[in-house]
Amino acid sequence: MKINEVYDYAKKIGVLVFSTINRGEVHSRVAHFNGYDQDGIYFRTMKNKPFARQLIKTNKVTVCGCTDTNIIGHKEDGTPIFPPSYSFRLIGEVRMVPEEVIRQKAKSNKDLVTAANDIDKYPAMKDGNFVIYKAKGEIFDVDFDESKRDHKLLRTRFSYGGATYNQAGPRITSKCIKCGKCKDICTFKAIKEGSPYKIIPKRCDDCGSCILSCPVNAIKESLTF
Repeated sequence: MKINEVYDYAKKIGVLVFSTINRGEVHSRVAHFNGYDQDGIYFRTMKNKPFARQLIKTNKVTVCGCTDTNIIGHKEDGTPIFPPSYSFRLIGEVRMVPEEVIRQKAKSNKDLVTAANDIDKYPAMKDGNFVIYKAKGEIFDVDFDESKRDHKLLRTRFSYGGATYNQAGPRITSKCIKCGKCKDICTFKAIKEGSPYKIIPKRCDDCGSCILSCPVNAIKESLTF
């Protein structure tokens, strides 16, 4: 997935949650992206704010959001009904972008014009522009009622700037005896037959049902993203 595609997914959501670390605590706030180019994805704040200070100290940020956060009802068994939607998450490394660079980029990048103008309105934004230059992330597209396709999930992981990631889902090892219990219990249609059976990462919710059902402990837990 290219940077412009990642940006478009985030832009459709609009307001996102940005999280940083301060003395072992997770600090979150709402903000939004304001442009992209080959160097990464841009956002801004004021240098005097804790948000900026934490970014400068750690050079790290996580961002997430969802197109629809409403639970619109419940089935008779109590299962929540979610509308078809997707969530966005990104784990990235950031650096501050100098004022003169923002102003120069704004001459040919309309998305950065507001950032350049805000420097004039709010002097503290002179040193408050940041770019996520290296990142990994995921688009988590849900359709639990299978109204658009024949499976519930479509997980698309991405990276840019040299970042790498692990695939989603548990891993079925060579200890698999091909009994089929994991495939039978998977409601996400995320397991296919084989020798050994295999997890389909794009469809897997990492719910753990397959791990619990395996009679020979042939399934290992998923790796960290």
